[in-house]
Amino acid sequence: MTIKLTNDDEKRVKIFKALADVKRIEIIRYLYHGQKNITCGDIGAANGLNKSNASYHLKILQEADLIDVEREGQFKIITLREETFQEFLPGYLATL
Repeated sequence: MTIKLTNDDEKRVKIFKALADVKRIEIIRYLYHGQKNITCGDIGAANGLNKSNASYHLKILQEADLIDVEREGQFKIITLREETFQEFLPGYLATL
């Protein structure tokens, strides 16, 4: 018997890899409990990350479809994609 991988399986792998780092979990927690209009700089300052490290972690989270990044002028506004968590990790955010 052969089990075929689906697109959802590939997405799950990206999600679990993205969440396999403590700093990225801290970023998700900050976004979940934070206010509106959180910028990349806010995330870096709150989590002790320089600009380069913050961008690196945010890129991985964005590629896993866990966050949205929108540009507003010179700022990048970061928002949590709660629908991805609800679909693939129901109940996860409540544990943060």
